[in-house]
Amino acid sequence: MDIYQKNLSALKQKDPLLALALMQVKPNEKFEVFMDSDPANFNIIRKLDSTPLFPYKPLEETLQKITDFIPYSYYPYLYFYGLGNGVFYKMLLGNKQISRIVVIEPEIEILFIVLNLLDFAQDILNDRIIILYAPYCNYVMVNSLFMMDKKSRLYAKVYDLFIFNFFYESYQANIAEISQHFVRAIEHNVISVGNDTKDAIIGIKQHIYNLPDMLKSPTLINLIENLKNRDTAIIVSTGPSLSKQLPLLKQIAPYATLFCIDASFPILYQAGIKPDIVLSLERVEATAKFYTDTPKQAQEGVVFALTSIVHPKLKEAITKGVKQFSMRPFGYTNMFGFHEYGYVGIGMSAANMAYEMVVHGRFKRCIIIGQDLAFGEDGSSHAKGAIYGSNEIKPKEQKVFVEKYGGGGEVETTLVWKLFLQFFETDIANTPYKIEVINATEGGARIHGSVEMPFAKAIELIDKSKEKTPIVLKKPEEKISIRNINKAYEKCKKIITYGSKKKARVEKTFLKLAKLTEELEVLNEKGQLQKLDFKRIEKMVDEVDRIKKFFEEKEFSDYFVDAIQSYIFHQELDIAKILVRYVSNEEERKAKQLEWLYAHKYWLFSLAGGMDCVINVIRDTLDEQIEFTHFK
Repeated sequence: MDIYQKNLSALKQKDPLLALALMQVKPNEKFEVFMDSDPANFNIIRKLDSTPLFPYKPLEETLQKITDFIPYSYYPYLYFYGLGNGVFYKMLLGNKQISRIVVIEPEIEILFIVLNLLDFAQDILNDRIIILYAPYCNYVMVNSLFMMDKKSRLYAKVYDLFIFNFFYESYQANIAEISQHFVRAIEHNVISVGNDTKDAIIGIKQHIYNLPDMLKSPTLINLIENLKNRDTAIIVSTGPSLSKQLPLLKQIAPYATLFCIDASFPILYQAGIKPDIVLSLERVEATAKFYTDTPKQAQEGVVFALTSIVHPKLKEAITKGVKQFSMRPFGYTNMFGFHEYGYVGIGMSAANMAYEMVVHGRFKRCIIIGQDLAFGEDGSSHAKGAIYGSNEIKPKEQKVFVEKYGGGGEVETTLVWKLFLQFFETDIANTPYKIEVINATEGGARIHGSVEMPFAKAIELIDKSKEKTPIVLKKPEEKISIRNINKAYEKCKKIITYGSKKKARVEKTFLKLAKLTEELEVLNEKGQLQKLDFKRIEKMVDEVDRIKKFFEEKEFSDYFVDAIQSYIFHQELDIAKILVRYVSNEEERKAKQLEWLYAHKYWLFSLAGGMDCVINVIRDTLDEQIEFTHFK
């Protein structure tokens, strides 16, 4: 197999669309190659204006570029626009510090030439180099880079998109567009981590408290099976545009499966519309009001799809219909092993969760209404009749705008709604089968990947020859539920035991580091830094590194990461700036070690505190949940 075939074979596994584009290339149309006796010294010339990739000697320029990049030697993630002749990247990959290089190339023929001459196959397969074709490089593709390797998010503060050389400066418009994709993706990934660990702790507490009820409810698999072989789903959200859609929704309700977010439930009741599935995924007590302020008869015949982290008062407010619990895709839910209850709700809003269910149910068509994700023209945030009012959310001083429905301008939104929008666009792009997604909101933000269509026209596509069949779910046998509740209790006890041992090690390391830093400060005050014992400092660095390796253990990650990641993540963003700093001599290396240790003093304190919160909340919840007391 020649070099090109090896590269192409690797790309077929990693990027089939690019592989297909390469297979259709006609050589020497726009570019030609000038070879030299040294195979690393070849140039590529644009035929239209005889512009070379390298104006002088390619190899000399490449070696100079390698020298120029010495300050980036410790960067594990590098991003470039322009492949050049590929030799620079082949040399860079020799640096074992580099985890991944992403290269975006606007010319398919240059890609074709380089992949014929340089063997990147193994690095492509190992994801050490990811080569993207610029015309295919959209937001979803860029965002996937940070999803496939979550460590890359930790280096968000040192991100830069390097232009390979002057040849690519004529592509400034495309560079600017792709840069925006990276900025959006980084922003999305950083915001989605959050900055408040309290929410995660509440989620753990409520998940454990709700486990007995979840394990006595129908499984998510059971619900999804009941959604199969259905034609059209309508997801009903609570944006300002919903009010105008209600008359048509009432007409079509008997023929389409209605997924309604909890905030829309009272509005649909007032309009005389009964949804099939009502979804709740948030932790907050306030969501219970959507059910307490709606007559109980409205709940009859409805499936309430709840996540296991909802507030107990929400759960108690639902007294009719069928409650079906599933889990959000967190480590602390996955570790219990109740996979039949499934994992939905990664998208952070009930509407995102509804779309996940629609996809799992393999609906042919999904119509979205009320999904404005923006303020109305009158400044309203929600539809008329919303429990918390149509002006529940006020526009912020710092304005955020997104492309409006129908295009041709922008609408005002919030950072949170923008996050929901990005999840929608990502989910639509990643849908594993062909589904017709119609945004019939007729207002608000544009959802890329969906077809914009008036609701009146969208419902003409629905088969009205027969009414939909009701959703009938089945609860598990009592003995199975009891066995699973016991299993959940034992898992909680295991977390407490395991976590307590790990926390003790973190606390011990913190105390040693605190003592060391205090001694360093005393030496500094006395002007005696020459007395520093760097062997002791290196041992301390190794000990902190061993603590950081806890995050590579699946148990530790499952038990604690979701709860502590918000503040640990934001500290790691700053620690990354220290890690990538280049040092040219021993004195600089020692200074970098000391700064790294000081940064980890509060990091260790935070880690121990977060672990302590998790352990205590599990212990307390076991005491509070009556059904767990049978196993004590």
